[in-house]
Amino acid sequence: MATFLLAATMGTAFQDPATMLFEDVTSESGIRFTHTFGTPEKEFITDVNGSGAAFVDYDRDGFVDIYLINGSTREVLDSPDDGNRPRNALYRNNGDGTFTDVTEDAGVGDPGWGIGVATADYDNDGWVDIYITNYGSNVLYRNSGDGTFSDVTREAGVGDAGYGTGATFGDYDRDGWVDLYVANYLEFDPARDDETCGYKGIPVFCGPAGIPGARNVLYRNNKDGTFTNVTVEAGMEDAEVLYTFTAVFEDFNDDGWPDLFLANDSAPNNLFENLGDGRFRDVGLEAGVAYSEDGRSQAGMGVAVADYDNDGRSDLFVTHFSDDYNTVYRNDGNLLFSDQSSRVRLAQPSIAMLGWGILAEDFDNDGRRDVLVANGHIYPQVDDHAVGTAYRQPLQLFRNVENRFIDTERSAFPGLAPLTGRAIVAGDIDNDGDLDVLVSQIDGPAILLSNRSEPAGNWIMLELEGRASNRSGIGASVRVVTETGTFWNRVRSGGAYVSQSDLRLHFGLGDAKRVEEVEIHWPSGRVTRLGNVEINGFLKVREPSD
Repeated sequence: MATFLLAATMGTAFQDPATMLFEDVTSESGIRFTHTFGTPEKEFITDVNGSGAAFVDYDRDGFVDIYLINGSTREVLDSPDDGNRPRNALYRNNGDGTFTDVTEDAGVGDPGWGIGVATADYDNDGWVDIYITNYGSNVLYRNSGDGTFSDVTREAGVGDAGYGTGATFGDYDRDGWVDLYVANYLEFDPARDDETCGYKGIPVFCGPAGIPGARNVLYRNNKDGTFTNVTVEAGMEDAEVLYTFTAVFEDFNDDGWPDLFLANDSAPNNLFENLGDGRFRDVGLEAGVAYSEDGRSQAGMGVAVADYDNDGRSDLFVTHFSDDYNTVYRNDGNLLFSDQSSRVRLAQPSIAMLGWGILAEDFDNDGRRDVLVANGHIYPQVDDHAVGTAYRQPLQLFRNVENRFIDTERSAFPGLAPLTGRAIVAGDIDNDGDLDVLVSQIDGPAILLSNRSEPAGNWIMLELEGRASNRSGIGASVRVVTETGTFWNRVRSGGAYVSQSDLRLHFGLGDAKRVEEVEIHWPSGRVTRLGNVEINGFLKVREPSD
């Protein structure tokens, strides 16, 4: 039998429509983090991509903590480490709306040129671990369970030293242990530093076109704390080498085997179908997700996976460069997708923006997935020229109204100035049943936004613990049935833009008064069904052992 705990709290009545509202609570939260990434002038392609962030409950106290990735500069990395390098930061959630910087005590202040982050319990000991991608050698921090972490990169064999970007954990062979996929962006040659290209008549750095792409890596978990590079064995070595930013494991055809989607910059996207025998094949072109609707390669940055139309299939949202549109690929079943960007009204509002992190979450608990995008240009010089865009750009929040998206940006973030936005993650920092947001900026402070949307609908939040499956429950699919509708979600690692949202699954329920059934399909193939679950509470479910 499954064991579970339910802590119920009262919620507010749901009325349609809700007012989407977020409040900047960074100052009172105690978060004091400023990001560094390359030169202020952004002279090279290595200087502009920014870094990720994570919501992660590292101490298992029921409150999500914050891990922020910091960058660096070539001047800093070429000098001896005097202890003052930019470093990653871990903030412990105190449970009262404030956070404490515990980076030094926890031992996770990596001083490398950080890019991305993904979390999972890779060794199935019950404590979530942290993987960091760098422009340089990557880092795996093992959670010791006592508030500290150990750098186990070398013994684990996952210190890939390239231009690391997105990472994602997923149990691709379904052996009960999460494997790791690591994306790399390109092979940067310092000898190209003096080359100049043009953007709308403005002299800027060159790339990525014309620069060699870098190979990505698939690591299989050996179940003993080590990993093996199985990229060739998995059939991925022959794939074209592209400029990958964000990667995410997801079972797009619901056959029980996690597939892999890659958002590639200035190149076709990849969708690797998991064949179930340890091998993958790229079906991106035939699936309809490699190109835009008019057959163009786009500049894939961030990725959100979500069932926006509540049909039980995982759809794809991908952000892109300025003067192009962010893409919505609806999952039509059987690994076939269609570009619905214009039809759902997300194409036009994104053209003037340069999109990075993207979330597709139910921020007002009405039972429909909304979309939030972090924007920011890569060329500071655009502010000095009349080119129809700006370096700092606003967050964009789109409310889902019957599977069409309505822009609420002007009212949702009162007083929030345009940002040099990059990563964006979602998690319930105060356990009040709605999702809050953390935004990272390039060369700027991290911003914590508390969800004040009201009146909001009912909700439940699930935390899954695998037994035969991986302990984090990554890959587990959940169906929630109410008297007003049915909702689906899955536990995922990575995504957004080189970042990690809360591993707990949040479901907005609208005006549903009860949950008739929760059905969990674990990666092991086992199924858990719970009936008559109370709303407005947290449900922790452990996978049955037999």
